[in-house]
Amino acid sequence: MKQGAEGPSWQLRALLFGTCILTLLSCAGLVLLLLRQTQLTAQLEHLNTQVQEVSERALVEFVTEVTPHAERQRAKRLRHQASRSKRSHGPSGPQGPQGLEGPEGPEVPQHPIHREQQADMMMMMTYSMVPVKVLVDLCNSTKGICLTGPQGPPGLPGLDGMPGFNGAEGTPGPRGEPGAEGRRGRRGPAGPPGEKGDRGDVGEPGPPGEKGETSNDVMLEGPPGPVGPPGAPGPIGPPGPPGLPGPPGPPRNRTHRAHLQRAPLSVGLTYTVPNDGTLAARNHGKTQEAISKKAECVVKSVSNPRNVSKMESTYGAWMQDLARPDDERIWVADHFSGRDLKEYSSTASFRSQNHTRKTIDVRKFFFGCGHIVYNGSIYYHIAGTSEIAKFNLQTTRLSTLSVENALYHNLIYLLHNSKTYFKMAADESGLWLVFASSVDDSIMVAQLDEKTFSVTSYINTSYPRTKAGNAFIACGVLYVTDTKDTKVTFAFDLLKRKPISVSFDLRSSSGILAMLSYSPKSRRLYTWDSAYVKTYDVNFLSDD
Repeated sequence: MKQGAEGPSWQLRALLFGTCILTLLSCAGLVLLLLRQTQLTAQLEHLNTQVQEVSERALVEFVTEVTPHAERQRAKRLRHQASRSKRSHGPSGPQGPQGLEGPEGPEVPQHPIHREQQADMMMMMTYSMVPVKVLVDLCNSTKGICLTGPQGPPGLPGLDGMPGFNGAEGTPGPRGEPGAEGRRGRRGPAGPPGEKGDRGDVGEPGPPGEKGETSNDVMLEGPPGPVGPPGAPGPIGPPGPPGLPGPPGPPRNRTHRAHLQRAPLSVGLTYTVPNDGTLAARNHGKTQEAISKKAECVVKSVSNPRNVSKMESTYGAWMQDLARPDDERIWVADHFSGRDLKEYSSTASFRSQNHTRKTIDVRKFFFGCGHIVYNGSIYYHIAGTSEIAKFNLQTTRLSTLSVENALYHNLIYLLHNSKTYFKMAADESGLWLVFASSVDDSIMVAQLDEKTFSVTSYINTSYPRTKAGNAFIACGVLYVTDTKDTKVTFAFDLLKRKPISVSFDLRSSSGILAMLSYSPKSRRLYTWDSAYVKTYDVNFLSDD
C-alpha cells in the first residue's frame, strides 16, 4: 500500500465550492434587504409628512367653516335679548284681534323638525373631527392656524347633540412580551412509526447466564503409579539392573478439572500449579531449552512499519496461527464485541477483501481485542464473564477456563485504549494470558498448558494496569507500552520473575492502537492502528 499525504477528495472540494456559493448568495441577499429597508424608510417618512399636512388643512377648513356660523348665532341671541328688554320697560300697545304682539314681539319658536335638521347638520359637520381640547391646544401651540377672534361672552345653553359614530380602528401596536407558559394540554394521539434507524455499536455485555452442566471436553490422565521396589542385589560385582516399575494407579475421574482451572490467585506471590507430577517440570524444561537457544533474547527496537490493509472499524484484531508456520490463513474480528470471524485464505485475499472464504460463528460473544489463533484454535474472552474460551476451528468444540480474582466488567479494563479485559499471547515458550488483578489492580500473567487448557503458573508483575496502554510477549518477556502507546516503558522477564530495564519507541501516531501482538513464526509485531493493520520488524539484542 502506498503511503504519503494525499490531496483532498472531490467530495470535499465540491462541499467547499458549494459553501462558497451559498456564502456569496447570502451576502447579496443581505445587501438587497438593506437597500429595500432604506427605500421603505424614505417612503414612510414621506407618507407621514403628507398625513400631517392633510390633518392641518382639514383642521383649518373646519375652524374657518364653524367660526361664521357661531358669530351669526351669537348676534341673533343678542338681538333677541334686546327686544325682550324693550318690552319689559316700554308701554304696552293695543292688542290685536287675535292677541298677538306687535312687530317687535318675541321671536317665533322654531319647529321641532327644523331643530332636528339643524342638529343633523351639526353632526355631519363634526363627524370624525378631533375634540375641542385638542383644537384649543393646537391653537395655543401653533400661531397663524386658528382664524377665530377673542373668546365671546358665554352663550345660552344649547340642545344636546347626538352621539357621534365610532372612529376607524387604528393600526395595531407593537407585539408585547410573551406571556407565561400556559397549562399543558392533553396528550395528542400517537403518530405513525418512524423509519428504522441505523444499527448502533454493540453495548456493554449483560450479566452472565445460568451455569451449564459440567463439560467433559478436557480430561486429565491419572497420575502414574508408584515406583516398584528395586530388584534383588546380584552377586558381588557390578550392580544389577533396576527393578521393574509397579502397576499404574487408578484412573482419575473424567470430570475432575476444576482444581487446575480455579486455583486461588495470591497477589504478590509467584507460584506453580502443576497438572500432575511431571507437567510443570516438562514445561519448565522446554521453556529453559527454548530460551537458552536465543542468547540475549530481549527486544531492543522495532522498525520498518508496513501497511497491510485499511479497515472500516477503529477496533478489531487480525490473526494468523502462531503455532503453524505453513498456515497462511488470516482471521479477522472487525469490532471489539461480536461472535463472528471472517476467514481469508491468504494475505493477498485479505488485502483485497473481496474473497472472504467463510464466516465463522465462535458460539459465544467475544469482548476486547486480545484474541489469538494458536494450533488450530482461537482463544478469546467471553463477554460479561471471567472465562476464557478455546474454540477449535476444525471441530467447533468449545472449552472454557475460569480465571478468578480478575477484572472483567464495569469498564475497568486491563488495556483501556483497546477495551480489553483479557489479552492472550503466544511466543517461543508457549501460551500466555495477561489480565488485571481485582485485589491490587496490578498486571498478572498466567502461563497456560495448551493440551489440558489449564493454568500452570501465575506471575504478579506488580505493575499498575492504569499505566499500561497495550502489551505483548516475546521470548518470555512481557513488554508494556505507555498510556498513549508511543513507546515501551516497562518489561518483565516471566521466566526469571523479575523486571528488566528496556525502553524503545513504538510509533509516532496519536490514534487508537486497538491490537498489538507478537508472531514468533515471523518475528514481527501485528497491529490494528487507527483502522490500519500494520506489521513491524522486531530487533533483538542477539541480532547484533
